[in-house]
Amino acid sequence: MQMEIKFCDLPCYEKADTEEGTLAYKVRHNCFHIDKLPTDGLQKEFHSFVMHRGNTITVLSLRSDLVQYNTVCKFLSERYTELNSLMDVPLDTLIREMKKWLLKNGKALTTRRVSKRLGRDEQQENINVRYLKKVYEFLMPEDNRPEREKDIWRLDRLGIDLIDNPILGTATLNFSKIVQDTIKQEVKDAAYMELLTRAVGTVSAELVAVNRFSNYLAENFEDVKSLADVDREVVESYLIYLNTEATERQSYRSDVFHLKAVMDLVGRMIERPEISNLFLLSDIPKQPEKLYKSYSDAELTRLNRAIVDANVQVARALILHQMLGTRISDTLTLLQDCVFEKDGKLMVRIHQVKSRRTYRKTINDEIHSLIRASIEYTKEHSPDSQYVFAHDKYVDRPMSYAKIQYQLMALIHENDLRDDNGELFGVGTHLFRHTYGRKLTEMHVDDTTIAKLLGHANNSSVKYYRKMSNNQLAVETRDMRNSMDEILQNLIKGW
Repeated sequence: MQMEIKFCDLPCYEKADTEEGTLAYKVRHNCFHIDKLPTDGLQKEFHSFVMHRGNTITVLSLRSDLVQYNTVCKFLSERYTELNSLMDVPLDTLIREMKKWLLKNGKALTTRRVSKRLGRDEQQENINVRYLKKVYEFLMPEDNRPEREKDIWRLDRLGIDLIDNPILGTATLNFSKIVQDTIKQEVKDAAYMELLTRAVGTVSAELVAVNRFSNYLAENFEDVKSLADVDREVVESYLIYLNTEATERQSYRSDVFHLKAVMDLVGRMIERPEISNLFLLSDIPKQPEKLYKSYSDAELTRLNRAIVDANVQVARALILHQMLGTRISDTLTLLQDCVFEKDGKLMVRIHQVKSRRTYRKTINDEIHSLIRASIEYTKEHSPDSQYVFAHDKYVDRPMSYAKIQYQLMALIHENDLRDDNGELFGVGTHLFRHTYGRKLTEMHVDDTTIAKLLGHANNSSVKYYRKMSNNQLAVETRDMRNSMDEILQNLIKGW
């Protein structure tokens, strides 16, 4: 076993740009001194972890690892001089002892994470504590139980075909936050049944609602161990809490809706039909009237001037997203064979992730050129991908929405991009689609054609785009109307 592991000996160094003068080149001789650890057992465990990290992260991330490694080594050498394995001490005890050690040595228990680029300033658990947790989790023996018996499910191991949004890439469902063991099992059984027919995103949202309800029960109704123990009194108490004390969200309508769905299903599964009737329809607040917003022409101009300087594929995706008027999930899941010719016209085939419908629309040469350039880039950088916009790491997945979100957020903060009201833009990719729909109404396109171009199943939503168009017209003509009002007021004075 090596007592020194140099950066240049790790696989991640081979993948990096190591030309003379690069950062990777400068840190090539940095190394992990394994002999800083007090026992042979700890040395073997950390050696294994460092080698694992060297195969999965970048050289730049490895620099941060080295600082944390040295701090953890110092802690273990002072507090656990005879410890042969981290597994011999419960994780909670290790963390508690490390926090005591940090305080004794004048170090903070939290780490401030500042990102000027993204406009974030937040407190996180001390970075060295997080590193120790990573090592501990790496060393834990693999859980070989059937996936459904675990508290954290790897969705790809359930053996079922999932209905998932590929640009989000949900990998797990975590049931560990449900306090009551019986409720946890009831919800697991219900979640599995739901995954057979419903979208992963829906099941995940239901789990969030159950987690909040479980924590409320633990604090206020300790006797409730099963959802079968819940009665109308408990439900009403919880509804009062959501409407008067809970502050995490502006509205808990979706939480109540999702919790009701889980209770209904569990009630049927455990043959307790009364559970299914605990929530009344009147308990769920009415859906507020849809308020469609869109970008003004000036706002679009400001945004697109910055977008063209983003990562080239992200820029292409966002421009194509605007030109097609699709949802961002539909843009990012375009397949490389999406363009075809019919009756002498270029068409694009769009699969809607949300509705699972496929529709086609005519495109012009500019859109075709943009798609073709995007495909050529993908073939060069991710030759095995089937998508126009490929994921950076996983060839079987499209570009992630997180990448789009990060790039847009960074551009907004770096360029101080503000809307017409002087507020920083948010990351609202769906507003591009709203703007597309609004523009169609301003061109006096009929409702049926607008619905087809947007990929809607019917005309019911077109009215919102027309209403939005009228609102925009009111905003754009406000100055002129104010001027006219002033003239009229002067005339009235003359009378």
